[in-house]
Amino acid sequence: MAKVQLKFNWKLFNPNFHHLEKELTNIHRRFIWCYGGSSSAKSYSVAQAIIIIASLLEGADTLVFRKVSATIDGSVFKTFKDVIKDLGLDQFFIIQAKKIKCVTGAEIVFKGLDDPEKIKGITVKRVVLEEVSEFDFADFKQIRKRLRGMEGQQIICMFNPIDKEHWIKKEVFDREVRNELSNSLVDHNGVLQLNIDDRYTEVTEKWEGNEVVVNGETYPPNFVVIKSTYLNNFWVVGSPCKTFGFVDIQTIADFDHDRNTDYNFYSIYALGNWGKLNRGGEFYKNFKAERNVRDNEYDPDLPLHISFDENVNPYVTISVYQGKGLRAWKIDEICLEHPRNTLKHALKELIKRYPDHDKLIYIYGDRTSLKSDSKLEKGQNFFTIVEDNLTDNDFNHKRRLPSKNPNVHSRGGFINELLIGSIPGASYHISSKCPKTIDDYESVKEASDGTKFKEKTKHPITKVTYEKYGHLTDTDDYFLCEYFKKQYVAYCGRKKTKKRGTRAKTIGELGINI
Repeated sequence: MAKVQLKFNWKLFNPNFHHLEKELTNIHRRFIWCYGGSSSAKSYSVAQAIIIIASLLEGADTLVFRKVSATIDGSVFKTFKDVIKDLGLDQFFIIQAKKIKCVTGAEIVFKGLDDPEKIKGITVKRVVLEEVSEFDFADFKQIRKRLRGMEGQQIICMFNPIDKEHWIKKEVFDREVRNELSNSLVDHNGVLQLNIDDRYTEVTEKWEGNEVVVNGETYPPNFVVIKSTYLNNFWVVGSPCKTFGFVDIQTIADFDHDRNTDYNFYSIYALGNWGKLNRGGEFYKNFKAERNVRDNEYDPDLPLHISFDENVNPYVTISVYQGKGLRAWKIDEICLEHPRNTLKHALKELIKRYPDHDKLIYIYGDRTSLKSDSKLEKGQNFFTIVEDNLTDNDFNHKRRLPSKNPNVHSRGGFINELLIGSIPGASYHISSKCPKTIDDYESVKEASDGTKFKEKTKHPITKVTYEKYGHLTDTDDYFLCEYFKKQYVAYCGRKKTKKRGTRAKTIGELGINI
């Protein structure tokens, strides 16, 4: 096997490459998932990593799959060829039909996975699944089972998160315990032999699974997720130092257009968030992200309004708002999952995010949380704990709870009117930094009685059953019906008048005098 010694200019690479370099050289990583928005250089960076690390440095074989064979030439195969040309490596590779040979003896073979049952034992070191969201779960399971017999074998998957009901999320991501990792590599010294600034290795998000236990022995996590968007691509937004890369004005403008016309599409393909392409039966029928989502920022000169949902699963919820007159906007969401899903941790996170806030904080939530709890000291309840915590940290606060909780059907109707601007003078917008709130508005369904349908699910790790949606929109309900109290009462009054008028008309039509 020929040895190749090359030195690359680090300015040829995007952040994804540096993370891939680290993970490809980690023999404990079995599954490497690269996902996020389009134009984030996922495929290009994977091709760079396979060509440099797997083929040139290791001399190891790679098998690249797409679901349909006919799509290979114009997509992933072309990407690999472009990388070889762009890096000036033509002399080291021979390109054939759906195969690339390296002078080290390594081969990169491209195949369609038209029939997963035909897959035999996979003896290559790495398998790349391009657009894995097009694959069936059965395809993935077959590949996972066939990859065996060699140390350091890996499956590298790339995709856009088109549907939050997809098997990738439900059967893979949701079944892993999520351990957050730094989204940048500090003082990382890899193939490029340079200690580059961590700004040049910053992706959107990175996390790994739990340690692996086999026969009583504990091994490092074998599962890692790298999320990136166009904002992490220096050939779309330019490099941090502005000395290399490219600012693609048209691509950025196109994403901005999607943001204003089809926010769901923008959320998936620009922000790389899990989407929801199939809709229908929503409780908040008038919610439309492109109309109701804005880039709301915290204003230290205005009070904070915080609203709580007391449920602890899937997370403890605090929603944060500000308002002025008949305008209100959501600026933040705090959703802490296990093991931090306690009120204590949630309040600590709130204080961490707004440590210097010196204006009043108004407190909203479910009135039933005023009930006494045998687990607490006498006189203590959910809201007294919140208030005591804020007082202990020198925050001025005031409780704003209704005399009774607003009727679910009525508050839903009111908020639906508010969302389309039909409540005179009033407006409400949600920050684009509140993805779980946006997801809740798009996902919570309407029950047959006009209330919220509280779909239940079970956490794959803790096995706790909980309501899947409705927690964040519940906090919004409590806040909005109290903040716009006069408007809400007037709306309910109009509904009652309308019902009485309809009934009288019907009796009159029947010829009955009353």
